Amino acid sequence: MAQGRHPVCRIVFGLLIGLIVLLPFRAMARPLIIEGLSEAPLKWQDNGKIRGIDIDIMKAVLAEMHITEFEFRLVPSGNRLLYNARVGESDIVLSLSQSTERQEFLYYPNEAHLLLDWRFAIRKEDRNRISFNDFNDLANLHIGAAAGFSYTPAFWNSGLNIETVAKNNLLIPMLLRGRFDTVPLNYMTSLYEAREEGIADKLVFLYPPIRQAAYYNVWSKASTYGGKQDFQKRYDAIIRKLQHDGTIAAIIENYLGPLNDPNRHYSQ
Repeated sequence: MAQGRHPVCRIVFGLLIGLIVLLPFRAMARPLIIEGLSEAPLKWQDNGKIRGIDIDIMKAVLAEMHITEFEFRLVPSGNRLLYNARVGESDIVLSLSQSTERQEFLYYPNEAHLLLDWRFAIRKEDRNRISFNDFNDLANLHIGAAAGFSYTPAFWNSGLNIETVAKNNLLIPMLLRGRFDTVPLNYMTSLYEAREEGIADKLVFLYPPIRQAAYYNVWSKASTYGGKQDFQKRYDAIIRKLQHDGTIAAIIENYLGPLNDPNRHYSQ
């Protein structure tokens, strides 16, 4: 009887060995952890749900890669964001500009998904009076700026009539009240906030920007995510596809309205 059961025992034993071999791999399977700082309209929590332009672009990338297990997290500070990436507690960090220091522990793709900039804003009724090509065009104007904001060294060294205020969110109300002739603002964030407050039609953003930078979705070099290398190999081509087929533009339009301004350049 023992000999008759021997083949069955071998089968059971083989199945047990297979389970033991597979267990470590199953234990390694986990969601892709994607982190960022809260800043509408790029990413923020709305009624318990994380949403925004960055979120929707990354979801489009993940759909192209057929990745369904992922988790978005918002962290309270830039220091915490970079620490988590440095030690591998996160896999991807959303929307960072290029930095030699950060390249030591982050992998930057070739393709930027967004171009973010700072532009001078004026009242709509002044659009035929005020234009900007260089700082000389603003020589006779009263300009507001937020204390502690870097803008650019050229701005602060321009010799313009600049008055600082304590908080950035004071600039648009003071501009609309006529306290200032123009103010420098983060274009995308300010346009979104103005639309939410119903005052976007009272503002004009001047072009060219005083500062523009490409922003990237970057990988933690310390990440242990199993599909990391395949993701990195495919990412640039997918971002180019989403740019060329209008997906990224449609996502931005969903938050900022129609892109009917030829000077709105949001991606490469």
